[in-house]
Amino acid sequence: NFPERPDNHFERVVGTVVHLALEELSLRNTLPDDLEEFDRERWRCALRREGLVGETLEEGMELVLESAQKTLREKQGRWVLSGGHRDARSEWALSLVDAEGRQRDIIIDRTFIDEASGVRWIVDYKTSRPAPDEDMAAFIAREEQHYREQLERYRDALREVGREPLRCALFFTALGELHHMPDLDCPARQD
Repeated sequence: NFPERPDNHFERVVGTVVHLALEELSLRNTLPDDLEEFDRERWRCALRREGLVGETLEEGMELVLESAQKTLREKQGRWVLSGGHRDARSEWALSLVDAEGRQRDIIIDRTFIDEASGVRWIVDYKTSRPAPDEDMAAFIAREEQHYREQLERYRDALREVGREPLRCALFFTALGELHHMPDLDCPARQD
């Protein structure tokens, strides 16, 4: 995990509740076309529990709803959340021992085996978006660089769990965009 900066409480809270929202949606038998009022109220309560009030609460709520709605409206988002995948898990907590013999705890946002290809996807949710003057290519390159080690750790952990080929991706919730990182792909395990 990355060290927390004391000045990003709002972003962390919004990210936490977006993860909660996507986990809850992924557990449904059928994905809704739109959000229900009980979803909105539950997520508002989650933001309050994390310390948001007043205008900050409303701003946070707007961002959570934007991410959840964008994910539900985009084909890639619906595919990531689909309950039709084999061995699908959301917010999967695992413990592993690293090369130095230290125990590490990880939480994988979303993983599943795509029925059509037999590939296990490892998806890390990101609520970030390009800066106002940043083009998409620069934004993606920055995010890839920042989260590469984290995805490598997830990939290496799941390499020990199954034999299927692995693919890693970042899913930008506010954009409804799945970004596959092909240089992190692993073929099926042969041993």
